[in-house]
Amino acid sequence: MTKKKEVKEPVDEKLGSDPFLVEIGRRIKKLRVDAGMTQEHLGNVAGVSSAYIYLTERGRQNMTLSVFRRIAAGLKAPIEDLLSDAELQAAPTDRSVHQLVHVVDKLNEFMNTRNEQDKALTKEVEKVAASHEQLMKFLKDGSKGKPPR
Repeated sequence: MTKKKEVKEPVDEKLGSDPFLVEIGRRIKKLRVDAGMTQEHLGNVAGVSSAYIYLTERGRQNMTLSVFRRIAAGLKAPIEDLLSDAELQAAPTDRSVHQLVHVVDKLNEFMNTRNEQDKALTKEVEKVAASHEQLMKFLKDGSKGKPPR
């Protein structure tokens, strides 16, 4: 009788083994990054070290409810959002709004430049069309007089 060889899927050594803690950590990290916070800043606000936040975000730290509450407060997020099965929807931050305004401004500049280029191109096409019309008239009239410029 042959023994079946068990195939193990690669494991991310940096993530914890408890899927619940890994998911909580993923949500904490998403909120932290969306808020433009560093691990050190969140740790300071929650009264823990940046290493603690690092381990928490990877699902390797089983935090107390007290620390969990302080982390949620530091992220300005209700605890229920971190525990909910629903997909996490972070509120817009000043940083994300600023980035969006910057992108919209750049897009507006691009569109204005493009409109100016289109107007200039249209004028050039109109000039070429007028020259073509004059040339066709000149050729039709039997090449009398000076050719158009």
